[in-house]
Amino acid sequence: MKRLDLQWLMVGAVVMGAAFAAPMSSAQTIESDPLLTAAMALLDRHSPPVAAPERAMLFAITRAGERLVAVGEHGIVTLSDDGGQTWRSASVPVDVNLTGVAFADVQNGWVIGQMGVVLHSSDGGESWQKQLDGASAAKLLLKQAQQQSATLDQAEREELLYRAEGLVADGPDKPFLDLLVEDRNTVTVVGAFNLALRSTDGGVSWEGYSQQLDNPNGMHVYALKKVDGKLMAAGEQGLLLRSDHAGGMLGAESSPYDGSYFGLLPMNHHHVLAYGLRGNAYVSGDAGSTWQRSEVPGSNSATFNAALQRSNGDVLLLDQSGRIHLSRDQGRDFRTLAFEWRAPLTGAVETSNGDVLLSSLAGVVQIPAATLAELASKE
Repeated sequence: MKRLDLQWLMVGAVVMGAAFAAPMSSAQTIESDPLLTAAMALLDRHSPPVAAPERAMLFAITRAGERLVAVGEHGIVTLSDDGGQTWRSASVPVDVNLTGVAFADVQNGWVIGQMGVVLHSSDGGESWQKQLDGASAAKLLLKQAQQQSATLDQAEREELLYRAEGLVADGPDKPFLDLLVEDRNTVTVVGAFNLALRSTDGGVSWEGYSQQLDNPNGMHVYALKKVDGKLMAAGEQGLLLRSDHAGGMLGAESSPYDGSYFGLLPMNHHHVLAYGLRGNAYVSGDAGSTWQRSEVPGSNSATFNAALQRSNGDVLLLDQSGRIHLSRDQGRDFRTLAFEWRAPLTGAVETSNGDVLLSSLAGVVQIPAATLAELASKE
């Protein structure tokens, strides 16, 4: 592995990173390396049963209709059909940390995770099938590179093949860190070292998408969102990318910050919030053309991991210290609520009755709408 940063450590990649820390020699293969062989076994081992999945380390949470779906360590996918009062485990075919989840509708959803895993559910999250992993993705990208190389000059051909062959040699060491589900057919996954793939048939087949990202240094891509109908990505070392039209290449944008962004939150009226390391958050009121620093006086430089815009317009920004910061002006000014979970907060979702549920490294946190209103009213 070339580099690890705070967010990657937080989502548990350090566990897998140790297995892949030493580069393989030219004579070494995945099959001959016992650590890699053991890691590959996790891709074919079902997630172990957990008595209280809602108390596990969870890295993301979303809704599928009225159902709540949270994902986390060791392949946990946990479901609630009563607003978060009770939880149960779904059937999951892998035993790796899962880092993101999104649904196109009440039935069709996707999960991403360590080792390049992509899972799909067609029954509202009850059961999951593996569509992709790091090994199969690398082979797919190598085959596509070989087909594309015939039209390139020698230097471009050698570079393309070198990168694709390197993916195969590395093994499935690269996690996916965000996914964009535009509809039940169009799914894009992005992650470490600019690894990105897209499907336009619901995950039946995948195409390399890295070439659509103007990221020549291979920075980690932590976020991919649609803002005003165009795609925007954010990542390591101030990486900000944006398409100039729907379906276009994501070109590099000037960034107001040179540290890592860990998330993007599209908001109302062309606004978008970018947030990340050391209490840094920036808001744009023109879909990413210009930015201004958000004021978060209570953050104490804690890293921001997730954000949510509620149905009433309030913006919640969640940090690694387990605190919630509230903005009522589209992310320009925040104040810290009198709430502390004492564990890193990793995701947020609002139910139809206004309750907010948070995922964290200590499980699910439920905050009733009335409690949020009371916290927000206190100065």
